Amino acid sequence: MKQSKLIKIVDFLSFISLISMLTTGILMEYSLPPKSGPDQIWSLTRHDWGDIHFYSSLVFLSLMAAHLVTHAKFIKSALLGKAKREYKYRIAIGMAGLIALIALMFATIMAPVETGTKVKSWQHQASD
Repeated sequence: MKQSKLIKIVDFLSFISLISMLTTGILMEYSLPPKSGPDQIWSLTRHDWGDIHFYSSLVFLSLMAAHLVTHAKFIKSALLGKAKREYKYRIAIGMAGLIALIALMFATIMAPVETGTKVKSWQHQASD
């Protein structure tokens, strides 16, 4: 199989898995929010959609690894400074995106975990 055809297939499958991730995430956030109980869409509960979301995320990450492998020659030439001038803008944008992703990853890791302590409504009325 030609390299260009492989790249097109990997990119197409990456796009499909990204759309799957996006739609299941939106579905869980807005149509089946937390504590939605036994609500279902197409006979699937929030937890079932969460499983689909998780596995589509794993597929997407695997395809992104394959994407990097298929572009290994370009990445190597870019790192060695042998990339053509028109690609240097793409490299700069890619590096900015990589830095943003790393910052986002560390922001989620370093964020404090809030414990859910609910105050009952009668406690609010008694303190007034």
